[in-house]
Amino acid sequence: MGNKQTISPDQLRVGLFIELEGWMDHPFLLNSFKIRNEQQIRALQSLGLTQLTWVRDKSDYPPLSPPLVKAEPPAHQEPDPELSAMWREKKERRDHLARQREAFGRCERKFTDGMSTVKSALRNLFARPQESVRQAQEVVAEMVDTLLAEKDVLLHLMNAKSSDEGAYYHALNVTMLALMLARDAGFAAEELHILGLGCLLHDLGKERVPGSILMKRTAWTSAELHFYQQHVVYGMEMAQKLPALPTGALEVIALHHELLDGSGFPGGLKGENIGKFARVAAIANTYDNLCNRINPADSMTPAEAISHLYKREVGKYEPTLMQHFIRCLGVYPPGSIVRLNNGVIGLVVSVNPGRLLHPTLLIHDPSIPREEALQLDLGDDPDLTIVATLRPGSLDKEVFAYLSPRSRIVYYAGPVADSGPDQPA
Repeated sequence: MGNKQTISPDQLRVGLFIELEGWMDHPFLLNSFKIRNEQQIRALQSLGLTQLTWVRDKSDYPPLSPPLVKAEPPAHQEPDPELSAMWREKKERRDHLARQREAFGRCERKFTDGMSTVKSALRNLFARPQESVRQAQEVVAEMVDTLLAEKDVLLHLMNAKSSDEGAYYHALNVTMLALMLARDAGFAAEELHILGLGCLLHDLGKERVPGSILMKRTAWTSAELHFYQQHVVYGMEMAQKLPALPTGALEVIALHHELLDGSGFPGGLKGENIGKFARVAAIANTYDNLCNRINPADSMTPAEAISHLYKREVGKYEPTLMQHFIRCLGVYPPGSIVRLNNGVIGLVVSVNPGRLLHPTLLIHDPSIPREEALQLDLGDDPDLTIVATLRPGSLDKEVFAYLSPRSRIVYYAGPVADSGPDQPA
């Protein structure tokens, strides 16, 4: 007897796991699910189906025995108000998703505009310093304003345009991550602007490090490592030539690789010798480095990166700030690809700060058109839980294309986002 069998609607009971076809032809949010209550049984029996697919291994009980005499449906049935409510909820969700897709489209357009501004500012920083610093401040101001106005953090996965643009994606990634963290930690608006400007410029000194070192995919020699670490010193020398950068921004440029236990560089500073702006930047910088390596095969998933920072880097980062960071990104940060206990694969698109184990997912379901892909808040369904995180490279091509996880991750809190590679912190 196979794992899947067909049964009649009369054999349904609570605890059965069933699979349906045609997402538009029923009021349920998913095509496969475990029956939780009698209302769902009535809804299934109202669909006029002669048989349904029952999944043995995912069910709590076997189906009921077939009735000896099949009951005839009544000649006239009054509309079931509970069933009508299910259909309304599904329509409302579809309408909400349509509006959300439009918002995501606007975010992408704004991201493209923001990237253009950042590229222009960083490329012309010393040819036109006044204008470039002003452009950087404008990008940060837009990011801060959106962060203060929006509650949810949205994520898209996008390809880096080329290896030459990795530095710009990384600058934006670190800036957005740092602002998210600092906002949650209670930084004032003026402090957010200062922090953001410092993060956009934090890797300024890499301009003086040969590309052969920055883009190297194998281990550095001791000489190459020393040259790389000098980018912080170079960055401070360059930043001091720019017009009136705030002290906090200079702190980020100078200390974003310093760690609380003294294992950082270039000064090996400890504890209170590292300011709060640099402490925030260090967490954001390391997290993005872990997620976006030069060699994508070496990159961690977002969930792995969070776990690595929390469990294996104890003592290096401010504990209170780490708690805020995890609250912002969740146990399964945006960009994580996960498998649920019902076998469904989804992409984490936003975090529920009060329910870190229950993010909102973009669900892979080939029976639903990709442009109408379902987004599901796990907090709405207590029976669904995450049982594993997956690497993009492990996905089937069809699943990969449906969810569109890309090689670089980009965070949105409205207008601008961030993403990019870097060598290990």
